[in-house]
This record gives sequence, structure tokens and C-alpha cells, in this order.
Amino acid sequence: MKKGFIVPALLGLCIWLVPACGPRAEMMGPFGESRRALVLGQDGVTSIPFNNYITMWTFGDTLLGDWKGSVSSAATFSERANVRSMISNSLAFTPAPTPETIAALPFTFYTDRGEVAQFIKLLPHERPETDRLWAVDGVRMGDKVYVYYLAIRVGSSGKPFDFSMRAVGLACWVVPEQWRIGDPISFVRLPDLFPGDYPAFGVSVLEKDGYLYTAGHYTAPDLSSPVKIARVRPENIGNPGAYEFLGRGGAWTGAVREGVPLLGDVMGECSLSWNESAGEYVMVYCQLWTGRIVLVRFADFAGAEKARKEVVYEPPRLTVTGPELAGYYYSGKEVYAAGAQIFAIFIHPLEYQPYLLKITL
Repeated sequence: MKKGFIVPALLGLCIWLVPACGPRAEMMGPFGESRRALVLGQDGVTSIPFNNYITMWTFGDTLLGDWKGSVSSAATFSERANVRSMISNSLAFTPAPTPETIAALPFTFYTDRGEVAQFIKLLPHERPETDRLWAVDGVRMGDKVYVYYLAIRVGSSGKPFDFSMRAVGLACWVVPEQWRIGDPISFVRLPDLFPGDYPAFGVSVLEKDGYLYTAGHYTAPDLSSPVKIARVRPENIGNPGAYEFLGRGGAWTGAVREGVPLLGDVMGECSLSWNESAGEYVMVYCQLWTGRIVLVRFADFAGAEKARKEVVYEPPRLTVTGPELAGYYYSGKEVYAAGAQIFAIFIHPLEYQPYLLKITL
């Protein structure tokens, strides 16, 4: 081979090998089929370790009603279900997942009078038509479970996207000794953490090295969709003044406006985790408009700004044939990891169901 062809040939070989060596994703289908015995659809799917044996799951808007015949993911709601109501959050428990059980977990929901109910309750002056409390991530510390939520104000126009975030909130449940699944649950809303012009902190919570880290997405003036990262000592989780925000070069600042915007193309919720097997932080998200599932990895927070985006999965193109609104896949995030295997979900907007991916690093 001529010397002039060696470098291009090697370069071509490297390019050909990179996809095989990089992260790869496998579609595992709709997540949590057992959920649909009691709910028609849900988004905002988040896992919170409860103890060594149980995982707690929070959800955002949850559709309740009846199925027309057998449960199916193949058609739109107008064809397959009678929607009776939509509560703005719900809660369930499963055995702690493993790689072998994650695709078929048995969900036990928090219910009131035999029906799935909100676990973060509205106050007397709030109305379900205008006030939504979207539960997101949280953490258990000792006998207390904290869950962040996004307090949403719905406008009066009736248009699909006529809503805004009023505040980031926090709810707390003191778990009784000897509590078992099926026993009463009582979350109390604490004073609002952040006003509505802050990022939606709480969508992902990571406990590491004496801090709780949380990510939050927001819409920037240029209509991009970045995230910011905050941290707080666990004992100060309910104190908004104790939070610090990731700034340039990995520095931390007490001013959210000085927090560095990351990514810029996040559709809905995302996740931030530490992968012990890889020895690096991992963010998973759904890309704005395209729906692609993107993986971002960095060794420390100083490297977050320049971390490379790796597209690991591109979902099927959405086709709308009826009167339903066109939609976009959203809220891609990790819900469980085991070594180099990351299990993530994203929301199918026309089915209002989470789909499960297995990502191998």
C-alpha cells in the first residue's frame, strides 16, 4: 500500500469502528405494563430508591379511565380508551429492579377509595383545572422521603401549551416504623423552594460526596432549552438559600444567574447520575424536536460544558393521521443502572406511555 493511502485508510477504519465501540441502545418496548391495569397513561416517570428491596416511582400527569377492550399501545387514546380524568401526580412501589426484572415490574399504586390518587395534594384554594403539581425526583434520607414537584399554572385559553411554572416545590413524608406497601402515605408540602423563573430543578436528584445534585431545564430567551445543575447539603434540602449552582470551569456560585447553561437542546426532563462502572457522570435526555436519545458523559463538573453529545437511539418518526395534535418525544432519562447497563425511558406523546431503552456503555 502506498504511504499516502495509509492515514486515510486508518482513519476510515477508526470511523467504521467507533459506532461498534461506543454506547449502544436496545429498545425494550413500553415500560411497566402492569401499570396499565389502573392507569391509561402517564409521563414524568422517576425512580427513587426506598430501601434495599423497594423502589418508589413518581409520575406527573396521570390519565384515569377505562380501556375499550384489551390494553394496547398500538392506537391513539381516542380509539382505545375512555378517559375519565387526569390527575397531576401519582405514586407507585415495585420491588427494587434488576436487569432481569426491569422490563416486567409489578407496580402497586397509592390509591384513595380504590382509585389511583394524587399523593401531593392541592391546597383548599387551588383547583385541578388551573393548578397542577407535577411530581419529579426525590430522595430518602433516614425516615424522611423528599419529593420535588413543579407547581404549574394552566392558562384559560384552552390551548395545549398554555401553562407556566409557578414554582419549584418540595414535599416530605415521614415514613412510620414498620411501614409496608399498602399502608397510609402522607406527604406534606413544604414552602416553595424557587420561583417560576428558575430552572425546573428536581427533575433529577443525585446523592454523592456529601451533596445532593439536581438538574433543571428551562427555556432561554433565544428559545433554546438548556439545563443548569444545582447542589445542596442534604440537611439543607428545604432551604433555597443553601443551594449552589454550577458555574464556569466547575466553580460553584450562590447566584442562579451565574450558573452555566448546558446542552441547549433538552426536551422535557433529563437525568444526572454517577456511573460507578465507568467512573463518570452521565446525563441522558431527549433532544429537542428530533426526539433522539442523547448520552453525555464527563469525569467531573469542570468538564460538563465541553462534554460530547452521543446520540444512542433515534425513535421512529411520529405519524399523525387523525385529529390529534402532532407531538414530539420528550423526557428521556435514566431510571436504573447496573454496571455498564443503563435503563432509560422516554415518553411517546401520542400514546402517553413511557418506553424503555437499555443502553450499554
